[in-house]
Amino acid sequence: MSKFSHHEGCPKCGSSDALAVYTDNKHCFVCHYNEQLGDSAIADKHEVKHAQDRNLTPLPGGEQIAIRDRMISAGTVNKYKVTVNTNPESAAGHVYPYFDENGAHVANKVRRKGEKAFYWEGDVQRGTMFGQQLFPAGGKAITIVEGECDALAGFQLTGSRYPCVSVKSASEAKKNCVDNFEYLDSFDKIVIAFDNDEPGQKAANQVAQLFAPGKAHILKLELAKDANDYLMKGLEKEYINEWFRAPSYMPDGLKIGKDMWEEIENHKTPKSVPYPFQGLNYMTYGLRKSEVVLLTADTGVGKTSVVKAVEHSLLMNPELIEAKEGVGILHLEEPNYDTVIGLMSVQANKPYHLPDTERTAQELKEHFDSVINHDRIVIYDHFGSNEIDTVLAKIRHMAALGCSYIVLDHLSIIVSDHSGDERKQLDEISTKLKMLCMNLHICVIAVIHINRQGQVRGSAGPEQIANIVIKLHRDKTDPDPWRRNVTSLVVEKNRFCGRTGPACFLFYNEITGRLEELTKEAGEVYEKGGSPAGNEFELYK
Repeated sequence: MSKFSHHEGCPKCGSSDALAVYTDNKHCFVCHYNEQLGDSAIADKHEVKHAQDRNLTPLPGGEQIAIRDRMISAGTVNKYKVTVNTNPESAAGHVYPYFDENGAHVANKVRRKGEKAFYWEGDVQRGTMFGQQLFPAGGKAITIVEGECDALAGFQLTGSRYPCVSVKSASEAKKNCVDNFEYLDSFDKIVIAFDNDEPGQKAANQVAQLFAPGKAHILKLELAKDANDYLMKGLEKEYINEWFRAPSYMPDGLKIGKDMWEEIENHKTPKSVPYPFQGLNYMTYGLRKSEVVLLTADTGVGKTSVVKAVEHSLLMNPELIEAKEGVGILHLEEPNYDTVIGLMSVQANKPYHLPDTERTAQELKEHFDSVINHDRIVIYDHFGSNEIDTVLAKIRHMAALGCSYIVLDHLSIIVSDHSGDERKQLDEISTKLKMLCMNLHICVIAVIHINRQGQVRGSAGPEQIANIVIKLHRDKTDPDPWRRNVTSLVVEKNRFCGRTGPACFLFYNEITGRLEELTKEAGEVYEKGGSPAGNEFELYK
């Protein structure tokens, strides 16, 4: 059975004591480094004891020498009462003393010679932070570091003028600072100079959150891993400059205005790709990645014709062709054949989906090659599961295949295929779609049905997460055949520029099978309840 032996430094992440040594393995509780061991790996069997059982090495009685390999001066060593063991027969190297709140020597952290391994002596639980007993509370500034050598180095780097203390380890940093909160909080400024790695920076943020706004400053150590590295590399001036300039801690999600200029100066306007309809481009400035566009429509209004026109426009866009950015298509209410032949119809200006439309195999192949015969279009073969997570997984895979624009027609069918709370399901897929859209930096154009009252069925969730909401309307019962084939597009929500209202009117030309955007004059005629007169009208009777 594996038994615990002792803690020591981790060779991977550098933590001073997060590596737990057992009789058959080692495990780091910071970076999760693992190492399998044999029974002989623990050489000093007599040292397999609890720290409280060890004899406490006394404080040095005389002057100590410098720690030359760490560039620590003799003055700093003596200030912190560190023992530098020169006895060649002893396995102990440096001994770092810990004291309790009353200044009594209660524990030591002992570093073995020539190794990163440490062990403890005495009652470490009673000890405050390393070096704390040296500096009275209430000073101008104090530095907190992550290791004993860093405390020595940090003190030396700041001209031996400012207190520098160390937590026992990154994993215990928050607890150590909570236990000594009143002492630390008595200083006007607290500089946190933990290691420049993920565990160190995570611990630094946790510690900074303990103190009032403006008091804690996080020193990120841009040029080396820790304070001792700065000292060993001769970066004294750089360290002190960074120390004085260390910014006050600001939690994620908050920024001060004076820190925003660089972001403003370097901001790049989001690239917009146009719709095939000018009125919609004027209202929205086109399509952009990381945005969700929601098309709302009653059944039978012609939403599929609209999305096919958008898909065709994206597939034929020269900039997207050059950039090899593709289109992912999920039409959940029609066979894939209908999707493909519909896009070919838009290209050919012929309604190939109608059985009486003349066509030859040669012209079909020509338009197939123009629109479909490449790897920039990926179509969801949806005969199977339409579970929410399955659909989202398909979108994620489409993005991996290079699809920057995803068309999902329609959301309603996904939730209607399953039992349960439709509102919750719509909220779930809407939220996940938005997160996917932003994380993958793609544009999602989704369709959802509305009820007879003009409201999204089941939930307002899809409209809330969308950047743009476009409502489609067509009077399917109008006795006038021209008006019956006109679909109005109204922008109901527009986070990008705020423009809302009627965008354009699209007439479905039964001869070409395409949507044609009405001129301003024709749109005004439609709005006033009229229709074109003369031969043009006769064509569509």
